[in-house]
Amino acid sequence: MPDKTDKNIIEQWERDYLRELAKKQLEIANSEEMQKKEALWYAHNDYKTREPVVTLERGTFNREFEHLWQPKCRSETAKNIEYHFHSNMVQYEYIHDDTVMPKIFTVGIWAGLKPFNIDVRRERTIGETFAYKLDYPVKDLETDFNKLKKSPLYCNFNDAVNYKDTVEDIIGDIIPVKIAFSPYCGLANNIYCIMGLETMMTSMYDCPELFHKMMTMLSDDYIEVWDFAEKNNFIRPNNFNVGVAQGTYGFTNCLPVNKDNYKMGDVWGYIDSQETSEISPDMYHEFFFPYYKKVSEKFGRLNYGCCESVSALWEKSVSQYENLSKVSISPWCDEEYIGEKLRGKNITYHRKPFPNFLAIDKEFDEKAFSEHIEKTLKAARGCFFELSYRDVYSLQGDIYRGKKVYEIIQKCIDKFWR
Repeated sequence: MPDKTDKNIIEQWERDYLRELAKKQLEIANSEEMQKKEALWYAHNDYKTREPVVTLERGTFNREFEHLWQPKCRSETAKNIEYHFHSNMVQYEYIHDDTVMPKIFTVGIWAGLKPFNIDVRRERTIGETFAYKLDYPVKDLETDFNKLKKSPLYCNFNDAVNYKDTVEDIIGDIIPVKIAFSPYCGLANNIYCIMGLETMMTSMYDCPELFHKMMTMLSDDYIEVWDFAEKNNFIRPNNFNVGVAQGTYGFTNCLPVNKDNYKMGDVWGYIDSQETSEISPDMYHEFFFPYYKKVSEKFGRLNYGCCESVSALWEKSVSQYENLSKVSISPWCDEEYIGEKLRGKNITYHRKPFPNFLAIDKEFDEKAFSEHIEKTLKAARGCFFELSYRDVYSLQGDIYRGKKVYEIIQKCIDKFWR
């Protein structure tokens, strides 16, 4: 007889409870409001409307909602499923942006590598903070180049399939359970993590040949990851209501819907290069762009950028990504310049507003925030426009601040866009 205290055993009452949560979510997902939002997302991502979409990514300040919910389930798997439904309901009730309540329970596949087979020790700082420090193994590229080995590959496909089967057994007759694959590559972050920014920047001057050799090794390893995923039939579509990094979603009819064997060219992919923000456009183009390009051209559609300023890199490099579909316009970008460059093009102006309005100010400054959004809307006129509020680590205790911000943005859109 199995031990009923086993944390992996899902009891019947937990199954019944999770099924009720699934029914509640599906009812909202099938509402007229959600059908309209889903249609908007498809039209937006397929460049058939210039109507904006607006989302607020909640993961970084999720702890402010923890007091609203105490998990009922006891087994670990049931808790995970319960949290999935709870998270969707929090987004719906307390943010209520253009996020679409899912009709599908999605399980993600992750394929990646351990860069150069190097262990990097990460130490969190003391106290309530997201800060940490790294112990960089590569102190000098020329001296330590021999530490750079072949990167081991990994994929959680089998775990994802097993989890899918478990969830499907509980709620699959209510909500379909689907696997999605959303590839990511951050070459600059991988380099930063093994040597730090200072060594990364000086190495490009001191030993450029070795730096190129290092980038060739790493980018070839990523190509091998994608080839490995294709060969083993691990690729699954992400062209529906599933996150595609940086606060956006995969809804599109421009990528294949039903195939027996999906390829990398059938999915959205994402790359960023925040760590190169302080190098010149020429150095980015020489030392990073060729390697990002050969990795990212495997993707069907490309979502580029995080907090870096793409305006400085646009002309020479970023505009040359042939499959570019969305480009991140961070607070450090020249908004007007990028607006001019994207106007009339089938590339989404994906704006990330300044987070401090939500996260830092104890009293929300509606006037200053409205002016901030007005500036963005005017800069992006004539572009396909999306706004994703990210990197907000606190709502200053106001759990409705996100909803308030969404409503203010919509007022600004009514006044300055439509």
